[in-house]
Amino acid sequence: MAKKKNKLVPYDMVSPGFEGIYTGKKSSSEGESDDAGNEIHRWPVFTWTSPGQEKDWDEEIRHINSMQSKLGDLDDSTRQIRAHIGSLVPCDSGFPVTVDELLNAIGRGKLDEPSFHNGCWCSAMWWEQKTTQPFHIESMRTIHAVLTGYLAGKGKEEFIKRYPHAANFINRTYEWLGSASKLTDVQKLMMERVLLIFDFFSKSSFTAPGSHSPLKESELQDMEALGKDVFYDENGRGPRLDAEISELAGLPKIRPEWDYPPYLEAFDKLKDKQKQELYKTCCAIASGIHTASDCHHNTFRYIEGWIHGIGTGRLGIPTRKAQSEKQRLGHMLFGYVLGLDKWLVGMPMQFLLIDLGHIDLGFDPKNEILRVYAYLGEKKTPVKEWLVACLWYTLTYNPMAGYSAGPDPMAGYPVGLVQHKELLERAEQVGISPREWMDSALGNDS
Repeated sequence: MAKKKNKLVPYDMVSPGFEGIYTGKKSSSEGESDDAGNEIHRWPVFTWTSPGQEKDWDEEIRHINSMQSKLGDLDDSTRQIRAHIGSLVPCDSGFPVTVDELLNAIGRGKLDEPSFHNGCWCSAMWWEQKTTQPFHIESMRTIHAVLTGYLAGKGKEEFIKRYPHAANFINRTYEWLGSASKLTDVQKLMMERVLLIFDFFSKSSFTAPGSHSPLKESELQDMEALGKDVFYDENGRGPRLDAEISELAGLPKIRPEWDYPPYLEAFDKLKDKQKQELYKTCCAIASGIHTASDCHHNTFRYIEGWIHGIGTGRLGIPTRKAQSEKQRLGHMLFGYVLGLDKWLVGMPMQFLLIDLGHIDLGFDPKNEILRVYAYLGEKKTPVKEWLVACLWYTLTYNPMAGYSAGPDPMAGYPVGLVQHKELLERAEQVGISPREWMDSALGNDS
């Protein structure tokens, strides 16, 4: 009889940096299994690497894994916290409450269940999750109703009365799009493409309440088929619409923005500024929310950008402050990583904050530092220090495979603190390092 599905494998069956559960099946010829033939699903708890790629892990990961090797057997609660750290991504819409949840779990030695959905890498593999985004699907449905009503010729007053909380959004939408009767054929097709994405997310949300229970195999197959239809399959409705828009508008092949280098090559060949903007908008829509991830922190800003791009011919919205979300995340990441680093080196929070009071970073990281120390407390244990080191690494780097801003789309694009180079350079100039502990551990003290 096969082992129970989603049950942790014995600890001695996983090596440092990995975790594993039983699938509930007897092994196939390709699958990994235990001595009794029970199939195992094994994954790395360092994001966006796959079994076999551990040979490429850097010296920092190897040091953290060496810490784990010295701990002996880990209990299930500790393994759960480590796995949850491994699924955390800073671009998730629940950041920073997802970090606070982990800090609390490390301090208590136990993760609350259901835990928050905190990322898209092997999330909650054997326990229940909950959303950080109440009203997510309701808001998606409101936007869908407004857009379909607009195309049907309904006035905005009807929707403002029905959805008063969305009045500002509705006013902006109608202002940008103008009269539905005056939309060009290209604009109509672009609207159809946007509504197709709403169809996808209404059925396969990563964020909505109730979307975090384990799916049946048939449900997973349905999601995969819908994803192909909307995004991946050249013969799917989404790519077919893209091809139709491209031909009608005289544009190069429409492809997701992250499809480097073909996207940039096609964009650079367009000399007409208006066509460049149109192509940029079409490719942004074809990208979805980072394809199929409505859990991204910019989900609704992306959607509003598509509408503005369709109506005005320009993706960027003048009234929206550029890079505000990136700046917000950068400041929080710095505060958390700095706090974790100084907790690891044993520096009392009080002296850290006194020192920071004499330095102008351009922002105040006190809130995040306070959370780190308050949740972790004074007591240190080897297990606790290892978990803190794991969280430090995740928040510092967090490479996202498939989102590389370079020639190799699978090279991995860091969405952790290291992405915020100007911020780190400014900190270095004033003598603040968020990696004192790691440099000391590796003997890299300058």
